[in-house]
Amino acid sequence: RRSLGEFPAKPHTVFNWQGSPASELVFTRDGFSSGFSILYQVDPPTSIKELGFADIHTDRFLGEVIPLEEVPVARRHVKSWEAPLGTDFFSSRTALYKSDHCRMSVCRGQMTIDQGGFCNGEGDELYFVYEGEGTFQTLYGTLEFKKHDYILIPRGTIYRIVHDDQLELFCVEGDPYIQIPDDFRNPFGQLKLEAPYTHRDFRSPSRLLNDQEAGQFKTIYSLRNNRITEHQYSQSPLHTIGWDGSVYPLAFNIHDYLPKTGKIHLPPNLHLTFQSPHFVVCSFVPRLVDYLEGAVPCPYPHANVECDEILYYVSGDFTSRKGISGRSISHHPAGLPHGPQPGNYLKSVGAKETNELAVMVDTWESLHYTKAALGLEDTSYQKSWV
Repeated sequence: RRSLGEFPAKPHTVFNWQGSPASELVFTRDGFSSGFSILYQVDPPTSIKELGFADIHTDRFLGEVIPLEEVPVARRHVKSWEAPLGTDFFSSRTALYKSDHCRMSVCRGQMTIDQGGFCNGEGDELYFVYEGEGTFQTLYGTLEFKKHDYILIPRGTIYRIVHDDQLELFCVEGDPYIQIPDDFRNPFGQLKLEAPYTHRDFRSPSRLLNDQEAGQFKTIYSLRNNRITEHQYSQSPLHTIGWDGSVYPLAFNIHDYLPKTGKIHLPPNLHLTFQSPHFVVCSFVPRLVDYLEGAVPCPYPHANVECDEILYYVSGDFTSRKGISGRSISHHPAGLPHGPQPGNYLKSVGAKETNELAVMVDTWESLHYTKAALGLEDTSYQKSWV
């Protein structure tokens, strides 16, 4: 539970603020049976005066998929740095992969929505910041971010991103949710002592929006049913006075992740960071490597027989292969073996540490390519093991 601002001693009671009754908003997960937060606002968050489908070209934002039966099963490499630079929130995002419960995109360029905000009604959003810094202005207040932060935005949260220089982000959308794995928590909800991070590593909104900032939210673009609806409000829905609860945006820097080391090579699930019922997100960070005599620290060849693997390379020396750089995205589909390029596996024997930085997403559903993804493909990657 965290809190910010002012709120009454008991929920669902009259709360007068500056001489007028505040409006209560109960923000829940999984119906009313899971986590929740209760917010108090100057104006009711329901004052929509006009609505309609947004006049926004969303093919790239939502992703136009190619049927799986039309694409040969292959290991692929997408050069995400060649995705177009956008001039606003919608034109900056390029969807690359989609399943029934997950969508992965890259965001490049300017992402601020002028006089408005965005609300994803289809799933949580997990951003990873490759480059840039700024502020998420949200229903819960301001959340500052910097390079190599994860930012988790709960489904249904209204927000906008404010920044100066261009951003470069990797975005994972998850239905029904993305969260800290239950295995990392004790029965009291605390992170366990052996978890790969601590409560101190996570940041939540630091202050509420002031009147000028909240006034920027008169137009809200809502994503639901694969369409974006534009809602015009008579009063800003983000004049929040205070809130408390366990549902809110949070930030976590990947460099605060605590990696584990063993005598022999540990499987990738030891790098688990976030989890959804349909996929996991893992963090690969610099660490000491395996120390048994003769241990091979380079990842062994393996076949993901039940999941598709996406690896978003960030920086460092990627020991398993050449031809990969920061912002490279590899896709290894279920059932097709992959691993180090010839020579790299045994070459790694004797190494003491690894300095690679990467984000991995393993999905339990087949991923569809978008037309944009195949348009950014490095076609030589498929044969790079020969």
